[in-house]
Amino acid sequence: MKKGIMASILALFIITACSNDSNQVDSFMHIHGLEYSQSDESIFLATHMGLINMNEDAWNLVGDPEHQHDFMGFTIINEKTMISSGHPGTRSDYVDPLGVIISHDSGETWEPIALYEEVDFHLLHINEGNKEIMYGIDVYNSNLFRSNNGGYDWEMLDSTGLPEPLASVLSLISHPQSPDYLLAGTEKGLYESSDGGLTWTLKENNLSTSALHTLDSNSEELVAYLFGEKEGLFFSEDFGETWVSLNFKLEDDYIMYISNHPTDDQRIIIGSVHQSIYETTDFGGTWEVLAEEGQRK
Repeated sequence: MKKGIMASILALFIITACSNDSNQVDSFMHIHGLEYSQSDESIFLATHMGLINMNEDAWNLVGDPEHQHDFMGFTIINEKTMISSGHPGTRSDYVDPLGVIISHDSGETWEPIALYEEVDFHLLHINEGNKEIMYGIDVYNSNLFRSNNGGYDWEMLDSTGLPEPLASVLSLISHPQSPDYLLAGTEKGLYESSDGGLTWTLKENNLSTSALHTLDSNSEELVAYLFGEKEGLFFSEDFGETWVSLNFKLEDDYIMYISNHPTDDQRIIIGSVHQSIYETTDFGGTWEVLAEEGQRK
């Protein structure tokens, strides 16, 4: 099993970025979320410096400075609605940590809805089949939380079986049709829970994953970046029981974020610890570099 992924992530928390006087940028700090837009062909990139909308013409910071936060656990729910966690921007009136925040205007404005000043969810997972069900891992106090009503109310779970601290968990996913069944990637192996995250057992001790992403609500298909006895980006039709390579592997880097296009099942975008972004339009046949070490290509 490879070691030091978490150390690599923490070591990269200082990187330079540049921008001009407008909201247009050509670089960024720290990928904290990466998803295709559900309303057009652009891509949303959550970063330390704010939310960036990426298209072929330009990359633009979204919203006014007071809403350009250090987003963590960023996820798109529908065409207009986004949810996240993290830390307030330098021009914001909010205090740290933000708890759970929501936007109903595609990231232009944000407001706290739960656990304000209490948690920082670096992992915030929304079940693909029932988007009212969410899981979050708070790095401040290293706890696992669950929401059953779209992020407005949360229960802290008395979770056992995962390696400590829980904040070291690298990836988390729930089954689209059975949201109580979860997988968690750690540096000590791949873990599973069948009771909504209360108890965990080791599923694979020679295989784990730094990123997990389900492709739709009606299947067991998922994409993961594996390390251990298999290494690289892989596809599973049975929620991680078997794997097929997608012909992508990094040296001295790991994929942390994966998103699939909402209408084109051949398109996948991925983001790495070292701030690089890659896209395939033929489901892993070929790959294009969109950003390299925080710089637009």
